[in-house]
Amino acid sequence: MSGQKTFINKTNQAVNVTLLIRQGTDIHKPSLEQTFSLNAGETKVVSYGSSSNIYLNGLVFQWKDTQTQSMNTDRQEVIATGVAPTFDWVLNTHSKITINALTGLNISASN
Repeated sequence: MSGQKTFINKTNQAVNVTLLIRQGTDIHKPSLEQTFSLNAGETKVVSYGSSSNIYLNGLVFQWKDTQTQSMNTDRQEVIATGVAPTFDWVLNTHSKITINALTGLNISASN
Protein backbone atom coordinates (compact mmCIF):
# COMPACT_ATOMS: atom_id res chain seq x y z
CA MET A 1 0.00 0.00 0.00
CA SER A 2 1.29 3.45 -0.88
CA GLY A 3 1.36 6.54 1.31
CA GLN A 4 -1.43 9.10 1.21
CA LYS A 5 -1.68 12.73 2.37
CA THR A 6 -4.19 15.55 2.01
CA PHE A 7 -2.58 18.78 0.82
CA ILE A 8 -4.34 22.11 1.42
CA ASN A 9 -3.16 25.25 -0.37
CA LYS A 10 -4.17 28.28 1.73
CA THR A 11 -2.16 30.69 -0.42
CA ASN A 12 -3.48 32.88 -3.21
CA GLN A 13 -1.15 31.31 -5.78
CA ALA A 14 -0.99 28.05 -7.72
CA VAL A 15 1.93 25.85 -6.72
CA ASN A 16 3.68 22.82 -8.16
CA VAL A 17 4.54 20.43 -5.33
CA THR A 18 7.22 17.77 -5.64
CA LEU A 19 7.15 15.05 -3.03
CA LEU A 20 10.57 13.66 -2.18
CA ILE A 21 9.84 10.02 -1.32
CA ARG A 22 12.25 8.05 0.85
CA GLN A 23 13.58 4.79 -0.52
CA GLY A 24 12.72 2.37 2.27
CA THR A 25 13.89 3.77 5.60
CA ASP A 26 17.25 5.21 4.52
CA ILE A 27 17.12 9.03 4.42
CA HIS A 28 20.52 9.11 2.70
CA LYS A 29 19.51 7.35 -0.53
CA PRO A 30 18.41 9.61 -3.40
CA SER A 31 14.72 10.42 -3.06
CA LEU A 32 12.11 9.28 -5.53
CA GLU A 33 10.01 12.17 -6.84
CA GLN A 34 6.35 12.73 -7.59
CA THR A 35 4.91 16.07 -8.70
CA PHE A 36 1.39 17.48 -8.63
CA SER A 37 -0.22 20.92 -8.85
CA LEU A 38 -2.48 22.75 -6.43
CA ASN A 39 -4.48 25.82 -7.36
CA ALA A 40 -4.94 28.65 -4.87
CA GLY A 41 -7.33 27.47 -2.15
CA GLU A 42 -7.44 23.89 -3.46
CA THR A 43 -7.41 20.70 -1.37
CA LYS A 44 -6.17 17.45 -2.91
CA VAL A 45 -5.66 13.90 -1.64
CA VAL A 46 -2.40 12.53 -3.07
CA SER A 47 -1.24 8.90 -3.06
CA TYR A 48 2.51 8.40 -3.44
CA GLY A 49 5.24 5.79 -3.26
CA SER A 50 4.63 2.09 -2.77
CA SER A 51 4.29 -0.41 0.07
CA SER A 52 8.06 -0.23 0.65
CA ASN A 53 8.42 3.53 0.01
CA ILE A 54 5.78 5.14 2.23
CA TYR A 55 7.78 7.91 3.93
CA LEU A 56 8.27 11.44 2.70
CA ASN A 57 11.83 12.72 2.67
CA GLY A 58 11.03 16.31 1.78
CA LEU A 59 9.00 18.82 -0.21
CA VAL A 60 9.71 21.19 -3.08
CA PHE A 61 7.42 24.13 -3.91
CA GLN A 62 7.62 25.92 -7.24
CA TRP A 63 5.45 28.92 -8.07
CA LYS A 64 5.32 31.97 -10.33
CA ASP A 65 5.84 35.33 -8.66
CA THR A 66 3.17 37.48 -10.30
CA GLN A 67 5.02 40.72 -9.52
CA THR A 68 8.41 39.76 -10.98
CA GLN A 69 7.10 37.14 -13.46
CA SER A 70 9.83 34.77 -12.26
CA MET A 71 9.66 31.17 -11.10
CA ASN A 72 10.57 30.59 -7.45
CA THR A 73 11.52 27.35 -5.77
CA ASP A 74 11.82 26.39 -2.11
CA ARG A 75 13.04 22.95 -1.03
CA GLN A 76 13.37 21.27 2.34
CA GLU A 77 14.63 17.76 2.99
CA VAL A 78 14.78 15.50 6.03
CA ILE A 79 18.29 15.34 7.46
CA ALA A 80 17.45 13.35 10.59
CA THR A 81 14.62 11.07 11.63
CA GLY A 82 12.97 11.31 14.99
CA VAL A 83 10.25 12.76 17.14
CA ALA A 84 8.81 16.28 17.34
CA PRO A 85 9.77 18.81 16.17
CA THR A 86 11.82 17.26 13.33
CA PHE A 87 10.71 17.81 9.71
CA ASP A 88 10.53 14.01 9.42
CA TRP A 89 7.99 13.92 12.26
CA VAL A 90 5.92 16.69 10.62
CA LEU A 91 5.81 14.94 7.25
CA ASN A 92 5.35 11.35 8.36
CA THR A 93 3.07 11.38 11.42
CA HIS A 94 0.34 13.61 10.00
CA SER A 95 -2.26 13.00 7.30
CA LYS A 96 -2.88 16.65 6.33
CA ILE A 97 -0.25 19.12 5.16
CA THR A 98 -1.42 22.74 4.93
CA ILE A 99 0.57 25.19 2.84
CA ASN A 100 0.31 28.52 4.67
CA ALA A 101 2.83 30.47 2.57
CA LEU A 102 5.06 29.46 -0.31
CA THR A 103 8.17 31.40 0.64
CA GLY A 104 10.14 29.55 3.27
CA LEU A 105 8.04 26.38 2.83
CA ASN A 106 5.64 27.56 5.53
CA ILE A 107 3.51 24.49 6.29
CA SER A 108 1.51 23.09 9.18
CA ALA A 109 0.47 19.51 9.74
CA SER A 110 -2.51 17.84 11.38
CA ASN A 111 -4.51 14.61 11.46
